[in-house]
Amino acid sequence: MKTELNLQDAKTQRNAGLPQIKNQIHTDEMQDYLAFICYEKCSWRLGVLAVSFLSFLLVGRPSWAGTWNLTDSRFVSRVVSIESIDGAGIHLSSGVVPWDDVLEISQTIGATGGGGEKFSVVSRSGDLLGGEPISLNGDTLDWQSGRLGEVSFGIDSVMAIVRSGSSPADPDQVRTDDVVRLANGDTTHGIITQIGSGGVTIQAGDATPTLGWDSVDAVLFSSGPANPHAAEGRMFRVELGSDESLTVPDVALAGDKVTVFLADKSTRQIDVGSVSGIEQVNGPISWLTARRPSENIYKPFLGENFPTRFDRTVADGKPIRERYPTFHHGIGCHSYSKLVYDLSGKWGAFRSQFAIDSDSPLADVTVRIYLDDKVAFEQKNVKAGRVYPVVAVPLAGAKRLALEVDYGENYATEDRFVWLDPALIRSVGPATAP
Repeated sequence: MKTELNLQDAKTQRNAGLPQIKNQIHTDEMQDYLAFICYEKCSWRLGVLAVSFLSFLLVGRPSWAGTWNLTDSRFVSRVVSIESIDGAGIHLSSGVVPWDDVLEISQTIGATGGGGEKFSVVSRSGDLLGGEPISLNGDTLDWQSGRLGEVSFGIDSVMAIVRSGSSPADPDQVRTDDVVRLANGDTTHGIITQIGSGGVTIQAGDATPTLGWDSVDAVLFSSGPANPHAAEGRMFRVELGSDESLTVPDVALAGDKVTVFLADKSTRQIDVGSVSGIEQVNGPISWLTARRPSENIYKPFLGENFPTRFDRTVADGKPIRERYPTFHHGIGCHSYSKLVYDLSGKWGAFRSQFAIDSDSPLADVTVRIYLDDKVAFEQKNVKAGRVYPVVAVPLAGAKRLALEVDYGENYATEDRFVWLDPALIRSVGPATAP
């Protein structure tokens, strides 16, 4: 009499370990049984593999490896997935993009953990970092950042400390002394001698008042002499969202952390999801907005007051990227204005676009670019309604570059103007518009 093999009993025995079958089973029945066990086990393993593979397809790369936009040295952008960043460049699955061919990478991020800080420190290179001042020790400003902890700035690199939510119209103007601007509109001029948690102390003649932070709207530092070589070294501007950024000597990305290397050799780590962009400073190009002009001339025609603003529009102070999303940087100015930059001889050409930052049909300016006080480019009757094409001017060893916006046919009427992506480039070749 043949013993019948119940498949449910076989499953139970399989789950308990090796099968414990007391009755004799014919050879063909045993083969059927073993085949069933193998099928069940193989199906389970294949199922696990299938689920794992499907999960990989659905989830894809690790959560930190999001989609980035990479802009290269020819101002051409493409979407990439970044595996890591180090001294060699940007590592992609297809290979490495060297730093000599990278302008910036950027990504879309959600709401970040910043905000709520009372003040922001504004650097002369255009960086802004929220937090509160700790102290002024000699020529070093110690700053407490909500994102990065304690960070130190050379006082010569600091342009202003401004109250959060406040936007002084002239933080980047040339000053011969320090200024403390109070919330009630009063100002005190002199020399800042101390900064601490209790306030800022300024020597004004024979008086040295300490002004509490609750009454301070902005602290504006005097301008030092321009150094044409100060901005030559390669740096990286790490953008943190909410208009915050910090320029550092080096940067790396591994896993889900961006590591920034500060000037004092210390490091800070930031979640990659909090970083909206990393821009290379003084790589294949050098943005003029990161360089201090040796001369910044503005001559109003009548009583108007539109001093030059860097990375912002001249009239309403809007960030350049907000008004012109396809561009990276810009200089807002008004006729008549002239910016002069000392050159080191390391750069091959100057390139820029420009536009009237106004819809008025009355706006009319003449644009000139000078090399060593000689006109290298001139465009008359620049009017509203268009962004003018790329102008690329070989520097040919010039020592001085000047950008001039002169009165046009209607004198200074609505002559709000913007230089778009003004930059020094290392090689003289085709310049591509963004």
